[in-house]
Amino acid sequence: MNLKNEDYIAFTGDTGDFELLQNDYKLSESALRFPNVNSILIPKKAHYNLRKYVSKVMLKAVDPNIDTAVEKCLVFLSNLASTYYTDSKWKPLNSVLLHEQSRNTDNTFIYTKIIDVLTAGTSKGAFIEVDGSYQAGVQSKKFRFTEIYLKAGLVEYIIQNTEIIRTRNKMYYKQLHEAFQNPICSNLIAMYPKIDLPTSSELLAIGKQLVKEGRCTKKGKILTMRNKHLNDYWIDADNRSFVEDNIRLFEFLTSRGFMIPSAGDMHSGGRVVDSFTLMPAWIREQITIDGKKLTECDYSALHPNIAIKLYNGSLTYLTHGLVAEKTGIDLKKVKVGHLSFFNMKWDDVRKSPLFDFYFKNEADMLTRIYHDKNEQGHKITSQKMFTVEVAVMSDVIRDLNAKDVYVLYVYDALLCEDKDKALVVETMNRIILEHGVKTNVKVDALTLETDADLVEMIREPVAVELPKYALDEIVSLYEILPLLSFDVEDILKIISGINNSNVEMAKLMDYFNRQNTQQKYIDYEGVPITASIISKLKNLIKP
Repeated sequence: MNLKNEDYIAFTGDTGDFELLQNDYKLSESALRFPNVNSILIPKKAHYNLRKYVSKVMLKAVDPNIDTAVEKCLVFLSNLASTYYTDSKWKPLNSVLLHEQSRNTDNTFIYTKIIDVLTAGTSKGAFIEVDGSYQAGVQSKKFRFTEIYLKAGLVEYIIQNTEIIRTRNKMYYKQLHEAFQNPICSNLIAMYPKIDLPTSSELLAIGKQLVKEGRCTKKGKILTMRNKHLNDYWIDADNRSFVEDNIRLFEFLTSRGFMIPSAGDMHSGGRVVDSFTLMPAWIREQITIDGKKLTECDYSALHPNIAIKLYNGSLTYLTHGLVAEKTGIDLKKVKVGHLSFFNMKWDDVRKSPLFDFYFKNEADMLTRIYHDKNEQGHKITSQKMFTVEVAVMSDVIRDLNAKDVYVLYVYDALLCEDKDKALVVETMNRIILEHGVKTNVKVDALTLETDADLVEMIREPVAVELPKYALDEIVSLYEILPLLSFDVEDILKIISGINNSNVEMAKLMDYFNRQNTQQKYIDYEGVPITASIISKLKNLIKP
């Protein structure tokens, strides 16, 4: 089963997070804004080639002043800088944003002229390509750098034009104002002054050591030294995360100041991104306050437990370890599997190694998820879970800030000073229960040995026995048939055959007995009903 980055349900702090960022309508088009508004990153030689080789007639269509026209083109190109760190080089850019960046004082639409300039390019080729599959009203038009400029790398450019700088200042302060209205964002802004970052040379030494230790990312990619090799040097380059690339991403995210934290739209449930959520996890671990590294507090199997809450499941305090133990699947594979399981299309859900566990233990929940995906699209499950996650973390952070404690936020985890850990864990455990989600903060082996108070907060996973029904009880076939190991297609066929999704238990037993007899005939086209299935159904009947 081949998964795209967008299938993964949780941002993880690996470079692949940029892929997910670009699938969020709001974040992809406005989030990457840094304090130094004069500074932008553009492809090397883009400025020189625009000034020297591009048609002056086309540039004057952008602005009568050639210098201004060139800088407006460079600002457009800077929107695509983040694609140097993504597998997919295409990025959607909203027309409202492009107009706001480039408009004249008379509000004339200029960005279409800029696109003309950049796609026409020079005699050596265009600066950008435009995705031809664009559909008006469906999503924003996508753009990417041509191969020439992708290979060139990025260079900083300082904008000179006063009007462009003023426009960028307005956009900066607008986003800053929005950040202060969001509890997670405002908390992050209060946290930034305390933070000390490692240098690139320090990170290179740390990265080399982690490579020797066999470090992998949360998505299972092997941390690797590139040593100036291109990707084709490795047959499994897609399964590797390169130290040097990670450090360049770190520099992109921090060298011009920290990004203004920004909340996403409905597609990400309002999740917040900033320089630290997008930073590779192994680099984020090196952040210090007063010379001491931060402590990470994150929930155990948060999204599976949120799914259980949202779709009326029966398990409580589910952990990756429990799933690994019950299925025999390697723990690392369970963790990676949970990143995508609830966000996939239904056919891929069924192919997942985790499907059997949920089918055996949460069949009714899976049926509800199937119907939700079928009615509202396969990503609805993760969107709902993101919304709950953000609500929980917002309440946790409000509570901590009221006690003058500030934290770094990484989606379902918080990074805090060690002196605040007990309070952070207590607050996270208390508030998650207020939202009806049965899980708790992970506690590491060292804490188990040294902190009895935190150990007492841990609850064991609990499984609920299968329900029992009276013969005269009306049952939902959407709930009971999954318990008998029928797949979705067979469930729908049986409901169609009975012509009702709600029947008495006795009538369902009679139907199965009839089908078991009829299937002996050659022209039988119904769902196979075995003696084993009838036995399972009898086990669901009250004595």
